[in-house]
Amino acid sequence: MSGSSDPSSDLRQRPAVSRAKAALQEARRRIRDSHERGLDPMQVCGRLTTAVDTAIETLWKAALADLPDRQARLLSTDCALVAHGGYGRRQLAPLSDIDLMVLHQPGAVREAEQLTQRLTRDIFDVGLDLGQSLRTIDDALQMAKSDAVVATSLVESRLVVGDASLVERFKTAYSATLQRRGRNACKQFVAARKAERDKYGETVYLLEPNLKRSRGALRDVHLLRWLWYVQTGVCDLDRLHSMGVISKFDHHRLCSSRDFLLRVRNDLHFGAARASDTLHRAEQLRIAKAMGYSEGGGLRAVERFMRDYFRHAAHVSFLTTRVADLTTANKGGVSRVLEPVLSRAVAGGYRVGFNEVTATAVGLDRLRRMPEEAIKLVEVARDTDRRIAQETWYAVYRAAPDYPTDVSPETGERFLKLLAKPIGLGTALKRLHELAVLERIVPALARTRCLLQFNQYHKFTVDEHCLRSVDQATRFAERQDTLGEVYRQLPNKALLHLALLLHDLGKGQEGDHSVTGEAIARRTAARLRLDDADADQLALLVRQHLAMSLLAFRRNTNDPDLVAEFAKLVGTRETLAKLFVLTCADMAAVGPGVLNDWKVGVLSDLYLRTDDTLADVRRPQEDRHGAARTAVWQILRGPERDDSLLKEFFGSLPVSFVAGRSPGAVASTLRRLKRVYQTSEGEHQGQVEVWGNYLADGRTLELIAAIADGAGRGVFSAMAGALASKGLSILSAETTIVAHGVLLLRYAAEDSRMSEATNAAEANRRVQSLCAAATSSIGRDEPPVFPQVWGADRHVAQAALTGQPDEVRIDTTLSDECAIVEVFTIDRVGLLYRLARALHELDLVIRFAKIATSLDQVVDVFYVTERDGTKPTDNDRLETVRHQLMGVLEAA
Repeated sequence: MSGSSDPSSDLRQRPAVSRAKAALQEARRRIRDSHERGLDPMQVCGRLTTAVDTAIETLWKAALADLPDRQARLLSTDCALVAHGGYGRRQLAPLSDIDLMVLHQPGAVREAEQLTQRLTRDIFDVGLDLGQSLRTIDDALQMAKSDAVVATSLVESRLVVGDASLVERFKTAYSATLQRRGRNACKQFVAARKAERDKYGETVYLLEPNLKRSRGALRDVHLLRWLWYVQTGVCDLDRLHSMGVISKFDHHRLCSSRDFLLRVRNDLHFGAARASDTLHRAEQLRIAKAMGYSEGGGLRAVERFMRDYFRHAAHVSFLTTRVADLTTANKGGVSRVLEPVLSRAVAGGYRVGFNEVTATAVGLDRLRRMPEEAIKLVEVARDTDRRIAQETWYAVYRAAPDYPTDVSPETGERFLKLLAKPIGLGTALKRLHELAVLERIVPALARTRCLLQFNQYHKFTVDEHCLRSVDQATRFAERQDTLGEVYRQLPNKALLHLALLLHDLGKGQEGDHSVTGEAIARRTAARLRLDDADADQLALLVRQHLAMSLLAFRRNTNDPDLVAEFAKLVGTRETLAKLFVLTCADMAAVGPGVLNDWKVGVLSDLYLRTDDTLADVRRPQEDRHGAARTAVWQILRGPERDDSLLKEFFGSLPVSFVAGRSPGAVASTLRRLKRVYQTSEGEHQGQVEVWGNYLADGRTLELIAAIADGAGRGVFSAMAGALASKGLSILSAETTIVAHGVLLLRYAAEDSRMSEATNAAEANRRVQSLCAAATSSIGRDEPPVFPQVWGADRHVAQAALTGQPDEVRIDTTLSDECAIVEVFTIDRVGLLYRLARALHELDLVIRFAKIATSLDQVVDVFYVTERDGTKPTDNDRLETVRHQLMGVLEAA
């Protein structure tokens, strides 16, 4: 495609192009005004299509007028311009490409080529993006057989201008070809669509979906049209409904969803400077306002808008899956003959075949009346590892809204039995939710269906997150660590799984979602007829589902008083175990990589120490510490066992440090601490040792430093800067001043350069390099240079749209020795360094820190004292600290 070197001059020489361009621009302006006044989206698309048709017809006539009469007559009878794709189905979006095929007779090749060159130039100069092809009927048919994209686009072929009889012959031949290919053509279309979904988003519930290509988006509506066209030769939804191909119920839902998606896409295009179908967060806010959404019921306007988007996308996805399965199923051959012979009956009206579970007439009757039968159907599918036949599935889907609102004893008992069995539970619950059966048992799920919390922490809708958390918990059975052991040994797993299903259902309402969730848990317990003890435990798990993560990642859990208070809160060892698993599953379901081995280790340490407290008041945490000391001293050699310095250093180590390491690692740390202390006198003051290792997941690095007389020297910020400058994302940092004023500093950081596949030698080199960088950073005043991350500015800007304000809180009541500074903000490179540096410049000493990073949000917690070791309490002093840290956040 090429244009003139001087477009303005070229347009003056071609008045038809100038007229077409001016008319098209004016038409678009009028159509946009109509769109903003609420014109039906199909009419908006139709008017845009008509405006483009008019422009192209003008250019066609002008091109023919410039040709000799013989060539003009030949093209009039042997050539046609055929719209296909979105342009062909008259659903043109404002910035869509124009898909145009120049269809010609075999004897008009040269003339058609010349016409195509002229039209390509003219259409480009008019301001349209053109995708064009030059084909005969045979060319088009052959291309469609081998290329699914071409095949599907040609389904929507429509004459724009030229020989109508030629186009009709093509459409007749193409329709016949597709219907002869039948199921194979449908398989080709479905496979191509699956590949596209894999690239653009396989789940409906994406944070920033692609309106055209994500699951449940417009391309799935197109796929339905194409599949029905293969079956019937018709792709218009209204005609398909009148023919009985689509039920009234499905037709209404599909057209409603199509119109919603088209309305949003039109608005996205009208408001954009360039063609893009991705619904970014800034556009979500703008379009929600443009479409008249308002706040209410605990939801922001944008959350109400995105809930409607997800609902429509889910409807489209459900119907697409059903039709795709029906049109690609193998209905003949050996399986059709043997299915009745080899399938087996299951009590209650079901048959289990090669691949599917099918309801008999008796089973269908029961499924239409009794929700416990839907649970039984899902159980049969799970236990036999079969899918549910589409007609059986659809019968439940249509019947579920009419199920009783009360939960019968039979339904409650069967549901609890389903929850008690971990294998396949996540898939089973997802099936019940897709069928809208689950919300008949737990009505609160209906309110949170497709509900997106507009923040950067959760990557899925509330209902999707809750379902994923159950699935994540069942996967813990495969772990060979404390978490896996606790899950496997849990009694009454059904109660844990129920708590996970409920834990976030209080979101989207006024007030604290944990408090609202507790009330939902109480109501659910009553519906399921749980006894008082189970009801109380369920309510506590939901009410306190954030308590363990808040304590583990934002407080100094070396404080035995905090652990004792937490033990008092949970009450029993069984409740503690369930809360531990629930906390991990909740984090794992947020998004990929949120729960890593380091976080599991932190939570496991808190779990074990709290469990000690609950197990026996006569067996305090010191016993565990004493056992660790015995193990360490067995490793120490000869004179080391009586070394008073080693004993002093061991006695000053935090309990969590000792409990989280092997006896050998602790012994090595003691030797390093002694060496740093003994070599720090005279000219070697401020001696430093830094060492580290990678954890089992291959990406999480632990870096430890021992610094003589390190308090107050800005070591914390220096090492944070060194790690960030090497491209590491800091997950956690802790400081402790041990015996003889030696500062023990520990960092956990994620290294994107490393993975489980990295060999040991390369990992060791990386560790040594980072240790050297951290060592050299201590004592230097010059700020580090942070790497530039591609797309980081846009990413931070997108995160800022959540509306979560930067905040600095300071508490002087929770700790006897320290003021606790909490910083809430959006993560960005070098943030921890800047915050820690600001505290150092305020003459504060960081005695302890917890850095909690989840996706794009961080909560940095610093326990600080004055340089003389006293706790800052003066209001003016604290306000100065808060003001300085807010300045860091604003500058970043």
